[in-house]
Amino acid sequence: MRRVAAGLTGGLVCVLGAFAAGRGSGGRAMQPRHAALLNGADWAAYGSKEKDAYLSGFIAGAGAEQARALAALAGDSLDSSAVSSSAITRLRDERQLRFSYAPSVYAAQIDDFYWWVDHRGIPIVDVMVAVNRQMRDR
Repeated sequence: MRRVAAGLTGGLVCVLGAFAAGRGSGGRAMQPRHAALLNGADWAAYGSKEKDAYLSGFIAGAGAEQARALAALAGDSLDSSAVSSSAITRLRDERQLRFSYAPSVYAAQIDDFYWWVDHRGIPIVDVMVAVNRQMRDR
């Protein structure tokens, strides 16, 4: 089971990396931008499946990093169970995940944000953090 999960995770990372690198290239070679630097222009070019893939990866990565940071604080960073999917499940069940909404909820908020063309230069990551903070503070 662990091998399957690792294979799926590695495959997802490769797919998301290829997806992010290939957007807007028009078939010509271009230097890929880091996923954290993608902005509203990239977002506007994505279809709903691409937005869902980007946000699903973001949410999964944020959950993994949150579990890793908590494990490090507890001195358990070498314990694989402290940074596993079960750790993320515990955070979710305890309503402690920082990014706890479904990708479709974030997509709607980000679409609204980027409706304003002058916002398009702002990185998607920054928008995600701001949108998440606004929703959690309600």
